[in-house]
Amino acid sequence: RGCVLCLMASLFIGMRYLIPTNCSDGGSSADPIMVFIVLSSLFNAVAYTGGPFPLGYIGLGNISIGYSGLGDLFVFLYFGIVATVSVPYLYVTKTACISPLEDTTKLLQLLQYPFLCSIPIGFLATNIIVVNNLRDRHTDIHAGKRTMAVRFGATFAKMEYLLLVVASYAFCVYFYLLEAESVRWTTLLPLLSLPMSIPQLKAVAFGGKDGQ
Repeated sequence: RGCVLCLMASLFIGMRYLIPTNCSDGGSSADPIMVFIVLSSLFNAVAYTGGPFPLGYIGLGNISIGYSGLGDLFVFLYFGIVATVSVPYLYVTKTACISPLEDTTKLLQLLQYPFLCSIPIGFLATNIIVVNNLRDRHTDIHAGKRTMAVRFGATFAKMEYLLLVVASYAFCVYFYLLEAESVRWTTLLPLLSLPMSIPQLKAVAFGGKDGQ
């Protein structure tokens, strides 16, 4: 019941505040991109671990993002790209009244930098599920949950963890090269957390912590 209430509340907020595009000229129309994001997000919330219930009631019992090994991809997409880019997207479409259908080129130009920023965020969000799947791979086998760690083994999961962490910090250097000289130093601030990541890398990627 709690899950259903949360999903219904999310649907109401999305339909009421996110999907309509209200501009200064008084016009109002549905944003097809936000329609897709809201509805697909609700579906993903159920399909991640919901199968065979409640999806079984509508003939989709075999669909489960988490059990099919697609959790890493969907976490990257929705906790990284969608979660990060949606904020500036809503701002430019609702406040600046830039139409996603009529001003596509301008919209893509404005969202290029937020999209780049969303990539390292998605990497770090994905690492949360990588660690969980690494820890749970033995029980996941018996539960029929075919995560990446189950499909390709512990070594693959550890190297995935290492690659995502290193790539996240590498983006700081990339952003440093992109930014204007007056503000580029701010892009290096996340590197201050690098010393805190080293013990985790040693434990998970190179040690025997095994995601615990």
